[in-house]
Order: sequence, then C-alpha cells, then structure tokens
Amino acid sequence: MKPAKVTLLHRMLHCLKHVDCNIVKYFTSTYLLVNISLFVIILFPFSVIAEAEDEYANFEELKNNTNPSDYGISTQEGNTSVLVLAIHGGGIEGGTSELARELSKHHSMYLFEGLMPSGNSVLHITSTHFDEPASLTMVRGHRSVISLHGYSADEKNIKVGGTDRNRAALLVETLHKAGFPAELLSAQDKYAGVSPDNIANKSISGLSIQLELSMGFRKSMFETFSLKSRSSTQNQTFYKFTETISDFINAQY
Repeated sequence: MKPAKVTLLHRMLHCLKHVDCNIVKYFTSTYLLVNISLFVIILFPFSVIAEAEDEYANFEELKNNTNPSDYGISTQEGNTSVLVLAIHGGGIEGGTSELARELSKHHSMYLFEGLMPSGNSVLHITSTHFDEPASLTMVRGHRSVISLHGYSADEKNIKVGGTDRNRAALLVETLHKAGFPAELLSAQDKYAGVSPDNIANKSISGLSIQLELSMGFRKSMFETFSLKSRSSTQNQTFYKFTETISDFINAQY
C-alpha cells in the first residue's frame, strides 16, 4: 500500500508567497531569482515523490483507460464466512496472488491482479478507493475479511492490522509460534487499514484482518520472484505460511 499523500510542494509554494518584502528588498532581483530557482530545483523532486498517488481514482476510471488484458479478476466462492481479499495481486504487489489462490482452496477469494510485463504499479487503487463491482458484492456477502497486501522493504516482516483487533493480536501470536516475524500495528498506523472506507471493512460485520507483507518476506516464499515464475516456484516457507493462516482461520471463525 502507498503512504498518505503529503503536500510538501504546496506548503513550499505557500511559504514563497509570504516572503517578507522588507527582506526581499535587500537582494537584487537576479540574486533572488537564482536562490528561488535553486530552492525549487532541490526540493521539487522530493515533493513529487511525496505527492505520489494512484493513477486512477477508482475502478471505472482504470477500466476506461486500460486494456482489458492488462489486468485480471478472479473469484472463488467457498462454504465459509471468511473472504480472502487481494486487490493488488499479480505485478502490483507481487506474491499476494499466489497466497490468495492457495488460501482459496479452503476459503472464498477475490483477486485483482496486474498482468502487464512491467509497470503494473499504475494499476494500484488504494483500498479506500477500490470499488470494482464484483469485489464489493463478495465483501458484502461475507462476515469477515482477510486482506493481503505488500509493502517495499528488504527486511522480512509481517505487519498485522485491520478492524478485528482481538483476532489480529491472536494472529500475531500464532505467526510467532510458527516462527514467522510479525508485529501488531496500532489503529493509528498508516498501514493499519481501519478506515470504514477500506473495502476490507465493508463486510457484514465490518471486521477485517489486514496483512502487510514486506518485499523481503514475500521473496522468501519463492525460488524465483517474477510474475511468470512465482506460481511454479513456491517453496516450503510459502506452504508453511499459508497453512498457518488457513489453520488460524479455521480455528478462529
């Protein structure tokens, strides 16, 4: 998931508008222009990065501006009250597709995945804006949701959030006992996924567990971490992790 938008450039330009005229008069126009230009050149790249946001505001906008072959939607209805949700699969947040499909052998699943050879991050729609019709139907038809996501970090870690705070805490304990690194996020953490606008929280009960898997951890579950190879190079860590999650769901729901 992407961090919240930061309006650093806006604040910078706002400050420039309010430069004290008593100070400005001591500089020549040329000197002032050079300094302002350097200020903008130095900070602008960082402002753009901080301002980074999704290309598309919702699914309808994505659908109208992309080729249907660029992405795929898969669903699996199971005899269960729990839906495994992965809205950033394929090349968007690598590894979440494979996890969702393995878990769907025992539970319901909704999967949206980027299928382009490269540049799939453009298909990322943040959880609070994701509104693909089939996903909404499936979420609203299940009592609880397990939402799978990935974040960029070389360390091996699993961040556990969501609105179902009690079960989230139990899952962290379960993962620790199985030998996996995991931490319980506070409800205030940007990755916690507790907003009522988050698609994972639109279930019958409004209860969700959100798993944010680091890049380092996701890579550890595959021998070859590429879009084409992940489905055929799942290793022992992958199967141990999915078995741990599946057993937890069976025991707690």
